[in-house]
Amino acid sequence: MSEEKKGFFSAENISVSLTEGERRVKVLRDVSLSLPFGGCVGMVGESGCGKSLLCRALLGILPGRKWTVEGRAFLKGGEIPLGDDKEMDRFRGKCISMIVQNPMDAFDPRMTVEAHFLEGVHWRERGRMREKALRELERMRIREPWRVMKCYPFQLSGGMLQRVLIALSLLGGPEVLIADEPTTALDAAVQSEILSLLKGLQKERKLSILLVSHDLDVICGIADELSVMYAGEIVEQGEEKAVRARPLHPYTQGLFRSRLTFSKEKLWAMEGQPPAPGTAAGGCLFGPRCTVKKEICGFAPPPFREAEPGHFCRCWRVGEEHE
Repeated sequence: MSEEKKGFFSAENISVSLTEGERRVKVLRDVSLSLPFGGCVGMVGESGCGKSLLCRALLGILPGRKWTVEGRAFLKGGEIPLGDDKEMDRFRGKCISMIVQNPMDAFDPRMTVEAHFLEGVHWRERGRMREKALRELERMRIREPWRVMKCYPFQLSGGMLQRVLIALSLLGGPEVLIADEPTTALDAAVQSEILSLLKGLQKERKLSILLVSHDLDVICGIADELSVMYAGEIVEQGEEKAVRARPLHPYTQGLFRSRLTFSKEKLWAMEGQPPAPGTAAGGCLFGPRCTVKKEICGFAPPPFREAEPGHFCRCWRVGEEHE
């Protein structure tokens, strides 16, 4: 696979800061990731770690007066103008698209599904677009798509609405799909159907997918590579199989131990919670919750280094067994 295919879509050192009055707080710090052509990268972490913020930054939809985005993003070797909202209109929906965790928030309750598909379309093109929308809804395994087109969002179930949202997001033929917690609000059966649908679309259309979730089971079922985010920074990154087989960071280990399992053992839970932006005292951000920290963790931020070929980790203890 060529270097362009390996890094089909990439983000380099993305940092996002929030401005409140005269105070400016960095919420995301130097986040980098790379989506291979037709592949899937999973991003996991607790709520409040910055996953959704990263998604919106990559799509260029954060309000400029409140948020500042630094860093660069590339698609097929060309740079994406993250800081230029007008220029980003050339990319949103056509090259990069996004589905969100609560589909109801993405729809205008006063408009029918058909009206959402036809919004902004010239009247001469509406017939062609209507047929295209019906075909997309059929691909989403929606029965009687013509009937669904006449419905208002509140008349559809969460699972059905998520399918409609996926169809909308793919209408412009994007090559990259950002899926931000796409199954969070759905029950287990519908969740499985949506994931199966995403897998099929990935294979059929060679979509490059960034799949974001707080649920490791969702991520591990579809992702080729895994990025673990904590308090606005990536703490572990590598092939999904490698991270699952041997998680290196104490936070990643805690996430795997916290998974629901069909056993009689008591569910293990990590104590504490991620620090609020701008409140960390220094050193390792996970330090206050870590059970294996050492003295240096309290005052020196650990570097993000390659612990094993292709497997990166941000922890002072990584590599100690080889020292």
